[in-house]
Amino acid sequence: MRKRKPVTYLRSYRRRWGLSQVELAALLGFKDAGVISRIEKKQRAPNLKVVIGCFIIFGTRAAELFPGITKSIEAEVMARVRDQYDELQGDPSKGTRAKLDLFEDAIERAEQRKPPSRP
Repeated sequence: MRKRKPVTYLRSYRRRWGLSQVELAALLGFKDAGVISRIEKKQRAPNLKVVIGCFIIFGTRAAELFPGITKSIEAEVMARVRDQYDELQGDPSKGTRAKLDLFEDAIERAEQRKPPSRP
């Protein structure tokens, strides 16, 4: 089975505002448009500089601009959160309680981000 590439809306946002790849690359501090082209073609994941830069330029959160990448990262991180949460169960220490609270909050936020299931 062929792995699907994550969804990104960078091209849509860039074009909506009339920016060329060269212009966006320059705004983000790159010398050529290759990095923008590769991200738009889903050949490269955006690095933190691109994600934060796009948030500053477009006022759009990473989850909206790069939803596929965001979902993939969330799934990986939440699997580790749940594993750590399960490992800490039954430990009565004060430090453990703080970690469990953090993990419970993260799990609750992740559940709230899930779309409602269809009947």
